[in-house]
Amino acid sequence: MLFKTKLLFLVLIFSCSYFNAQNKKTIFKGKIIDSLHIVANANIINLKTNQGTFSNDNGIFRIRTSKNDSLKISAIGYETKFFVVKAHHLNEDINLIFLMSKTYQLDEIIVKKHNLIGSLAIDFKKTPVDKNIELVDKIVSDIKKMDFYAISKTPIGIDEAHLMKADIVRLPNNRFEGMGIKSSSSFAKDTSFIEKLEEENKIAKDILSELGDYFFFIELKIPKNEYNNFFDYCLYKDIVNLYKKNQTLKVIQIFRKECISFLKLIKKK
Repeated sequence: MLFKTKLLFLVLIFSCSYFNAQNKKTIFKGKIIDSLHIVANANIINLKTNQGTFSNDNGIFRIRTSKNDSLKISAIGYETKFFVVKAHHLNEDINLIFLMSKTYQLDEIIVKKHNLIGSLAIDFKKTPVDKNIELVDKIVSDIKKMDFYAISKTPIGIDEAHLMKADIVRLPNNRFEGMGIKSSSSFAKDTSFIEKLEEENKIAKDILSELGDYFFFIELKIPKNEYNNFFDYCLYKDIVNLYKKNQTLKVIQIFRKECISFLKLIKKK
C-alpha cells in the first residue's frame, strides 16, 4: 500500500511538471521568405502578448510565444499573414514562413512631353525638385541668417498660441536691463530653437528615406505635397525621440493611427 501511494505521488509530480513545461513560454524562431527572396524588416506581433519584433537582413526573427499563440506577420508590399504556433513549431531550429506579394492597382499615369536630351549632366539640372523640401531648407536657411533679437520678437500666430509660454517679468536692476539687450541665456535659447528645427527637418528626411515612398504615399495615402505637414502633425506624439531611440515600430504605429485624422483634416481645406 505504501509503495502504491509513493508511485501515485511521483506520477502526479511528473504530470504537473510536464503540464507546466508544455505551457511555459519559449522562443519561436522563424525565417520569412517569398517565392524568390528573403523578406527583411517584416513586422511580427504576438497577438496574445502584444509583443513585437522585426526580421533581420537575413529574414530571421525570434519572439517569445506559447503554444497556440497567434503571430501577425506583415511587410510592405506583401499580404498580411496570421500564423498559429503549434507544439512542434517550438521544437524546430527554424520555421519557414512564406509571404505572398501584394498587387496594387495604381491610378492612371499621364505621360507628358519632356525636354530631356539624354545627357545625365544636363538633364539632371532640368529634373524637377521636391518643392516642399526645398521650401523647408530655405526657411531654415533664412532663420539662421536672422538676428536673434528679431527672432525673439517674431509675433506668435493664432494657431501657435497654445505653444506660447509666458515670460518672467523682471524689473531692471541695473542700467542695461530693460533697454532691449538680451542675456546670454536668451541667445542660447534661440540657438537651441534653430538646432531643434534643423534636427526635425533632418529626421523627417531620414524617416521618409527609411520607410519609403510606398509606405507614406501608397499605404497611408498621404499626398506627397503634404508629407512635411503630416510629419509636423505627428510631432506631439514625440516621434523624434522615439526614432532617435530606434523605436521604429512605435513610430510606424503612430503614423498609421494619426494618418486617419490627418486625412480628414486636409479634406476640409
